[in-house]
Amino acid sequence: MTEANEPSSLEADLFLLHAPSVYDFRERDDMLFSYLSDSDSVNVTSVYEMFPIGWFSIKQRLAEHGLDTKIVNLASLMLMHPSLDVQALLGRLHAPVYGFDLHWMTQCHGAIELAAALKRVNPDALVIFGGISATYYAEELIRYPGVDVVVQGYDTLAPVTELVTLAKRGGRDLSGIPNLLYKADGEVRRTGFSHKPARDYNDATNDWSYYREQRPSDPSVSKLIMTLPNTGCAHDCGWCGGSRYAYKNMMGVQKTMIQKNNSRVVDELRSMGEAARHTSIYALQCYSEGKKRMHEYLDAVQELGYNSVFFEQFNLTPPQTLKKMGEATRSYIMLSPESHDPKISKAAGRGTYTMAEMEDWIPRALDAGVKGVMVWFFIGMPYQDRRSVMDTVDYCEHLIRKFKGWAALPLICPMVPFLDPGSRFFEQPERHGYRIYHRTLEEHRQALVEPLWYRRLNYETKWLSRRDLQDVSYEAIARLVEMKAEYGVLPREFCDAVLATIAQTRTLLAEMERALELDGRFPADLRAEMRVYNRKILAYSSDQIIPVQRPFGGRWFDDITVPEHMIRELSGDVVPTV
Repeated sequence: MTEANEPSSLEADLFLLHAPSVYDFRERDDMLFSYLSDSDSVNVTSVYEMFPIGWFSIKQRLAEHGLDTKIVNLASLMLMHPSLDVQALLGRLHAPVYGFDLHWMTQCHGAIELAAALKRVNPDALVIFGGISATYYAEELIRYPGVDVVVQGYDTLAPVTELVTLAKRGGRDLSGIPNLLYKADGEVRRTGFSHKPARDYNDATNDWSYYREQRPSDPSVSKLIMTLPNTGCAHDCGWCGGSRYAYKNMMGVQKTMIQKNNSRVVDELRSMGEAARHTSIYALQCYSEGKKRMHEYLDAVQELGYNSVFFEQFNLTPPQTLKKMGEATRSYIMLSPESHDPKISKAAGRGTYTMAEMEDWIPRALDAGVKGVMVWFFIGMPYQDRRSVMDTVDYCEHLIRKFKGWAALPLICPMVPFLDPGSRFFEQPERHGYRIYHRTLEEHRQALVEPLWYRRLNYETKWLSRRDLQDVSYEAIARLVEMKAEYGVLPREFCDAVLATIAQTRTLLAEMERALELDGRFPADLRAEMRVYNRKILAYSSDQIIPVQRPFGGRWFDDITVPEHMIRELSGDVVPTV
């Protein structure tokens, strides 16, 4: 029975639905959601339950036109409530339009399957896809039965607003809305790719006020929000689908980096109110910000009292900005040289400073008040073989010895699951030493359900095969974790738990591969072991910075839309307290 005065369904003008990477991940005992198959670089699982931050811009723009958008994070709900009846939940969501993301292809299995499930429940639903990956694969994506419309472009605020306004009135003639591929009368039609604004790109104020009262499930960490002050990129990293090269080719524009109105970014910070003092910020793409805008941002951070900010930086931050960072809050800088080797770093699109220059700069950053520098290295770059990866790990030990760990914390992760379609390396693989295994959307979709994660990779290099990439990732990260225990950077019990998980994962992957080679299938006892392992790995989130098992809930992207009474009804159990 529905609780008194509680709605039995939800209504909106647009539902944005974030799917898990693999739609039926809860039932799978034929594939492994292996530790590190999501790189463990951010606080998510390999279900990739973080939805695109651009959805907030869509929600806000539609609200300005009197339209109600609700975001439902199915991936997060399915992780937190394993018995949730997703099909029944879809039947409770009523809107003229439903939107999905592919999110750098990580959701390409789950989103397409979820769209098909929605069509089974509501055959008249208008299902739309958008984003960078959807734009790249628009011609293929529109041919899936569950997809009605693909909205091309990175800034889709105007086309989506027109589409939802029309659908709400009962209209289905989409011919006057730009940037669409859509189905009508059994054929695919195109309205051209003409909406490419040169300014005010994605210019909407993200409203974080919903997050003020939420509490993280892990009391040891503060709340975390994200800011994104610009669209596109001025830089040209060869592996990145949002690079200058990729953006120019996919979006058909000459100007590849457009800044958001800075007053909107400041308003976003203000929307947290007093909760700012218990909130951290991950400042995305602030490496493309000029001094004036960056300092205005830092003034707002200081005024509002944010707990801390993690700043992505492409170059070594200049002295005045370092000083401003140190005065504004507890500031941390994220550097990504990709490799200690300047040849590899430059080939990857970085190489703007040497490791010697970085080591000279770190004390100046710390003296200016910056609390720490995180140095990220990547596995899967040109010219990078196993010896080079392990040399990077040796260099990490040098950094740990010199800076005592947290002042300059080294981290390393593999490029998984995919090399970005549209990136220079994906489009010109032979020139850069890559081989591409999955070209089409369907090939990527099928790859996500490969049993062994190295087979999910859509690339290998001349220097590291897909299997080598998997093996050296475990070898490198295990050695780095052991170093952090040896030097007291992290508690020994944290590190031992990670090392035990890595050992268990490698053993299980080897048993799976042996079974496939011998019989082409998994025996029942191995499938049972895989099921237990998957449930363990997908029972928490983690990251390499502080590798502790965190319970789900309280993250900015966890679902807050579906009420608890509805979850209880559709799960057949009591909602767990977090």
